[in-house]
Amino acid sequence: MVIVEVPHEDWVEPMATSLAAVFGADSALRGSKAHTALGSRTGPMVVAPGSRGRHLDSDSRSRTARAMREHRTLIGVTAKSFAALPDDLLRACEERLVIGRLDPDAVELLLEHIVGNAPSGRLSEEAASQIEPADLRIAIHPARGAEGALDRLSAVLTKRLRRSRTTDVPLLQDLAGYGAAREWGLAAAADLAAYARHVLPWAACESAVLLAGIPGTGKSSFAGALARQAGVPLFAGSLAQWQSAGEAHLGTTLKTMRGFFEAARTAAPCVALIDELDSFGDRRNFDGYARQYWTQLVNGLLECLDGAAARDGVLLVGTTNHRDRIDPAILRSGRFDRCITIAPPTISDLAAILRHHLGPDVADVDLTDAARRAVGGTGADCAAWVRRAQGRARRADRDLSLTDLLVEIDATDTAPTEADELRAAVHESGHAVVAYVLGFGLRTVTLYRDAERGAETWIRARHMYPTRADLRDLLAVHLAGRAAEMLAFSEPTNGSASDLVKATEICGHMHCSWGLEGRIAVRSVARMPDSVATAVEQDLRQVSNVATTILQVHKAGFDRLVEALIARRALDGAEIAATIGPIGPRPSRPPDDPGVERTREMGRGAEGSVADLHVDVQSLEQRADPCRS
Repeated sequence: MVIVEVPHEDWVEPMATSLAAVFGADSALRGSKAHTALGSRTGPMVVAPGSRGRHLDSDSRSRTARAMREHRTLIGVTAKSFAALPDDLLRACEERLVIGRLDPDAVELLLEHIVGNAPSGRLSEEAASQIEPADLRIAIHPARGAEGALDRLSAVLTKRLRRSRTTDVPLLQDLAGYGAAREWGLAAAADLAAYARHVLPWAACESAVLLAGIPGTGKSSFAGALARQAGVPLFAGSLAQWQSAGEAHLGTTLKTMRGFFEAARTAAPCVALIDELDSFGDRRNFDGYARQYWTQLVNGLLECLDGAAARDGVLLVGTTNHRDRIDPAILRSGRFDRCITIAPPTISDLAAILRHHLGPDVADVDLTDAARRAVGGTGADCAAWVRRAQGRARRADRDLSLTDLLVEIDATDTAPTEADELRAAVHESGHAVVAYVLGFGLRTVTLYRDAERGAETWIRARHMYPTRADLRDLLAVHLAGRAAEMLAFSEPTNGSASDLVKATEICGHMHCSWGLEGRIAVRSVARMPDSVATAVEQDLRQVSNVATTILQVHKAGFDRLVEALIARRALDGAEIAATIGPIGPRPSRPPDDPGVERTREMGRGAEGSVADLHVDVQSLEQRADPCRS
């Protein structure tokens, strides 16, 4: 019982035909109208999936079983990415022979055999290793002679490799914008490659990761780059794909899903991508007549993730835009227990992503300005901008210029007016100045060119467990945007709506839930008495006055920050500090800041301009987040 593993699926059928001819064996290839007997019926049998399908038909399985009953030698031919062979043969295999790719010596021997003499030249190692059976059929013929056949083969390879390299998946190490996911992926790829070389046990390797993030951040592309980095095949699937195999019939969907996992197990080591993992849903939320259907789908996935059949060598990558919609059982230890959130790319990330998609175009141009204009965009947005810019230049019959790219980046139907941009810059600068003076770590301030996205400020909390003083400072930061508008324009707008909601919520918890304002008896924030509501109003007005005073004292730095933000669109913490300038002694904070706060302002939604603030410490009972990477 022998399995011969060839380097690529294109070699499966030629290898099976050759082995059948050499051993005088019966050959069973899917897709042929009849099984060809090349020799004695009592001799070896060669079994392989054909070039048009990954699974053996029922006749091939029955012939394999018959060969075993008759004690005939079985030879299976497969490839890692094309691994369908009868289960009986996989279990009974006594020897697995791995066939490498062609090398220059093998090509020379082949030419000498077919043409009659060896050529004077040789192919390179890389070119020889990329030869496919079709290349040999196209290029090598006795009428060409050894030199002509070699030249023709070299030309065929050069043309095909040039074409394939333009669409090849990049290595993970060459990609930007993935942050912690990239670091994890490089380590996981190294471990997977070590496992493939049999120098590291699977128990020591990462087995799964869930990538979360907004659409367009490259979660699915990450899996392909990870597989290429590790030098293993990629299997991609999704619930929608498995349902489409049989009009969403439960039995067919489960069978197709199990087939996906079986193919990945057989081809291990490999990377298996399950896209849109939240499509399975959460069993706690199922109701109605479809409850049983969806419950069995989730149960079927759980069985595949850690059922009786081990998945050693299969590195699972799940993706989702909505982690909170995934059944907790899918996320428990041993399954998708590690979750990494892929944040929108930074300015430096965007510059690198644009450079990657531009290739040789505008090779000597600094893309920093383009990246600043693109802030808020994703990797998918960058690809679209470059594609449209290239189309613009192509239609004008000229080389692509930086202007073409900037025009596409700036093109939007919802661009804010200059007055709106100025107000948004004032609002965000108010948040940033007050946060900086009060000792909060500043990450970025961003002014988008899309009114739907508005602007946002990212800061770091001073402590994981804030005191009353910490929270009152935080309230001043929340209300600083509104205070800045009032100083600059004499009146606020509804752009502070979410700021006010969050500030009221925090201050309400301080009075009603957290025991930080004299009362220790817990009461509902939603039903606070009038006396508490009055105290909350007074506290918010006090911290708003604090924010106003800070902005008045540091007006010069505030004005510089507004101008810089309008001119540069995005500033990081160091740039913000340099723009504001020295402010004297500030409250100290510990070097390790675990809390992260994000202030998102002045975006135009269905109800006009809104603001949105997310603070880790604002709700202690919801602080723990298992998705934290």
